[in-house]
Amino acid sequence: MHLIAHRGLHSKNTKENTLEAIELGDKNPLIDGVEIDVRLTKDNEVVVIHDDTIDRISDGKGRVNEMSLERLRRFNYGTIIKPSTINTLDEVLRGFSSNTILIIELKADGGKEELLAHKVISIINKYPNLNIWLQSFSQSIIDYLKKHSHHPIGVLVNKNNINTLNLNVDFYAISEHIITKEMIKNLLNQKKLVLVWTICSSNDMRSLEEKIGNYLQNIYVISDNPIMYCK
Repeated sequence: MHLIAHRGLHSKNTKENTLEAIELGDKNPLIDGVEIDVRLTKDNEVVVIHDDTIDRISDGKGRVNEMSLERLRRFNYGTIIKPSTINTLDEVLRGFSSNTILIIELKADGGKEELLAHKVISIINKYPNLNIWLQSFSQSIIDYLKKHSHHPIGVLVNKNNINTLNLNVDFYAISEHIITKEMIKNLLNQKKLVLVWTICSSNDMRSLEEKIGNYLQNIYVISDNPIMYCK
């Protein structure tokens, strides 16, 4: 089993997708990779954030794509004790190590799917030593990435888009709610990589083990608490 830290190695004191959480995941020798999310700001900067608004994860409010990077920087994305700013993808990549997988999920809205994909490719091409994988729910983003990037490309799969298992990509990031042993077997037979998201608790892990058995050792597990599964 390969462990991927979901939105970085975050906790009560180190918030998701912050540079601090990403660095903790990157530097932990027990973790194989870190997963992050990126979006475009109003002025088309690529920032690391999951939600389409900053309401849940900062002390501000508003939509990411309706604010400039300068305005987004005014808010705290950490805690009172450990304040943190929003970071661009470029800032994250500057300090990331070459021996850790970095999985970047491209999250687009407002009809800027191709622009986001183009800008992400332009940024990551500056760091050829890094082990970067790219994934998205958006088929238009995936199509663009397949045409213009040499990095591994994957599709996120849940109950609403299970038909995307037919897409010809390098890896499949599948919701733990729908994954089956037969699904993994078929994909591994096709020489595809399989990721499972998101394992948040011991109960989630037990349920996953019951569903897929020995195949657990062959997949990448995206988890909010990856350290608890380290042997």
